[in-house]
Amino acid sequence: MLQYMFAYISNDYQKELELLKVEVPEITSIPCIKFREAKELVSKVYQRIIKDFEDFEPEEEKLLSKLIKIKTGSDFVFVTHYPSKKRPFYAMESSENKEETLSFDLIFRGLEITTGGQRIHNYEEQIEKMNQRGMTTALFESYLMMHKYGMPPHGGLGLGLERLTSRLLNQDNVRSATLFPRDINRLIP
Repeated sequence: MLQYMFAYISNDYQKELELLKVEVPEITSIPCIKFREAKELVSKVYQRIIKDFEDFEPEEEKLLSKLIKIKTGSDFVFVTHYPSKKRPFYAMESSENKEETLSFDLIFRGLEITTGGQRIHNYEEQIEKMNQRGMTTALFESYLMMHKYGMPPHGGLGLGLERLTSRLLNQDNVRSATLFPRDINRLIP
């Protein structure tokens, strides 16, 4: 999808890309690294103490991207197998390690632009995970119905277009790529 999109804008929007000084990334392949390995790599290379074992700090995303760019030439990296504690109740756990999920983040030039993964499709498995988290399954009756009567294996993702745009334009802050940014000082346009 990204290859197609970047090829399209490179061919059809050359004037705009030049005007905005956009360096369109070339994608031949995107490297993958498991979450724990990525954390340990950044810690080792940059002599950083790991403070959060369940998520990335923004600085770690930047440092990982820098390492991947040096090692592979890629502006992108998939980080996979996030801790189950960090991901939503519907994220499928790895059969090899139940403390990890079959989920990912796509990091582009130091910023997570997409989160996704495989979702639980088995009714009993979903109920078990919700119970482990202390959730009231009765409140999710309509959601669980599709699991009960047959849900095929599936996944999902969310692409942050403002985040992607921000990184394409090498902006320091995502709010610069957002039409109506929200922050503590601005809640309405």
